[in-house]
Amino acid sequence: MHRVVLTIMLVFFWTTALCAQEMVVPVKLQLALLLKVLTYDRNLKQRAGDELVIAICYQQEYEKSVKTKDELLKMIKASPVDKIENIPLRFSSIDIGENDLATALSKDDVDVLYLTPLRDVSIQRIAAVSRDRKTRTLTGVTDYVKSGLAVGIGLKEGKPLIIINLPAAKAEGADFSSQLLKLAKVIQ
Repeated sequence: MHRVVLTIMLVFFWTTALCAQEMVVPVKLQLALLLKVLTYDRNLKQRAGDELVIAICYQQEYEKSVKTKDELLKMIKASPVDKIENIPLRFSSIDIGENDLATALSKDDVDVLYLTPLRDVSIQRIAAVSRDRKTRTLTGVTDYVKSGLAVGIGLKEGKPLIIINLPAAKAEGADFSSQLLKLAKVIQ
């Protein structure tokens, strides 16, 4: 009987960990904050080159993921921000269900990867690929930052909170200023 209960509990916790997580901050606010966060990365200019390519990683078969991607693209079109540190911005999207992530990042020469809510995807694998390519990772799903992504937007006492996984950010090649680190919740 104990084995059955233990097996059920393990399956529950395993599937819960793989299920999509929630975003607590609206996409419009996330976009503004995350673009601002990028201005505090002292290594971004050398990484980007002539343009800064930001890809939105989503899953076509997961409605919440597609809605987040679509909302982000709509906000990007309406945004007056078209450069960061005088580097022109270019946005693309990657359906993680249809593409090998490493290949897609290389093909589009992606500098920054934003993750929408995803389902049944290893965040640790995405983090490993991004570290290998020195691609910065951003998300509105705070649990993804705990799982190895570099920067996320969460809430603290009803206010937006920048969350930085410092070891992950450094592994991706980021060098965030102390000004940003003082404002953020830093995970060591």
